[in-house]
Amino acid sequence: MSKFWPEGLSVSDIRSPYEILEAAREEWETASNGVLTLVLQKSESEDGIETITVHAKHIPSNRTVTLFPVIHLLGSPYPITIQPKVNNLPNILKKSYYQMGTNDYDEILSEERVGGTVTNKWVSDTPSEFTEKLTKAFNLSEVKAAVLNLTSSKGTKSTSVDDDKVAQE
Repeated sequence: MSKFWPEGLSVSDIRSPYEILEAAREEWETASNGVLTLVLQKSESEDGIETITVHAKHIPSNRTVTLFPVIHLLGSPYPITIQPKVNNLPNILKKSYYQMGTNDYDEILSEERVGGTVTNKWVSDTPSEFTEKLTKAFNLSEVKAAVLNLTSSKGTKSTSVDDDKVAQE
């Protein structure tokens, strides 16, 4: 095997992010026996960014909740990033959280800024990498809680998506 072929790249897997999300939608419908589906809402910004906002829809109640957006350059499906919602739960309800230490606090108050590399673990360069990270995004506590609240008869507020508008996109 050549050492020159890019790792993780398969020319047989050329699915677009939207095709991968459509496959996820079909799986949600099948796994939930038609109770839940994903609604995919496309939008474009003036600066050439395409966003596909992923919503979960509880079909019996027609209620929806936004799960997360995925973002890429218009006309270039990769790289693509998933933007999970920020977890606004109090620490007592989180399975794990970051506790700021005294050194961290000193660094925040410091006037000197030291540069460094920032890594975004949600960016994907290939369809297989996007599929893997999308699976992780659907398994985030925030997503699970949103879906459970959506399907609960006493669920919390949910946002509505104009299905006619989404269907046109």
